[in-house]
Amino acid sequence: MNEEQLEFIQAIDEYKRVNSRPFPTWTEVLDVMLYLGYRKVAPVGEFKLSKGRQTPLKANAAAKSAAD
Repeated sequence: MNEEQLEFIQAIDEYKRVNSRPFPTWTEVLDVMLYLGYRKVAPVGEFKLSKGRQTPLKANAAAKSAAD
């Protein structure tokens, strides 16, 4: 688990504790994500699950372009 994932989990856990919401709605999860600073920066595209990703996408893209 990377730092970004841990920060998200901790934020969700805090939200659940503070608001007495053991199962937050997807809208509430989105609110937490926005609070953490996540913003939509690209149009919606095809979602591909990248199982086991341990680094943010920006780092992966930089590594790929450096290899090319």
